[in-house]
Amino acid sequence: MPLGSGQRVLIVDDSPIMRQMLVKMFLAEGFEVVGEAADGEEALVMFEELKPDLTTLDIVMPKKRGIDVLEEVMGKHPEARIIMASSVSDARTVVHCLKKGARQYITKPYDEAKIMAAVKKVLEL
Repeated sequence: MPLGSGQRVLIVDDSPIMRQMLVKMFLAEGFEVVGEAADGEEALVMFEELKPDLTTLDIVMPKKRGIDVLEEVMGKHPEARIIMASSVSDARTVVHCLKKGARQYITKPYDEAKIMAAVKKVLEL
């Protein structure tokens, strides 16, 4: 049985190439990609509209940083499952995101096995 089996994912990254890569990975695992956001403001709107089971969230983005999006979403939806996905991997940023409610933190360049292992943990599969 595919890992995702119908779980709904929102992918947030300002890089179209990174979004494309994640979409491909999630679809291959049986997830339903319900939306793609290119900046933080778009991410907040889409999160509220789509109520995804899982969100991947980049940190460095235009209009609103991923950390700010994380704080806003977690403030309203403490049950939200968010995986931070970023090229920023300094310990302070990682710890900050996890303290603010991110369930996992994955770094670019993306490694499919690591991403799916993180997703499994977050969705408790």
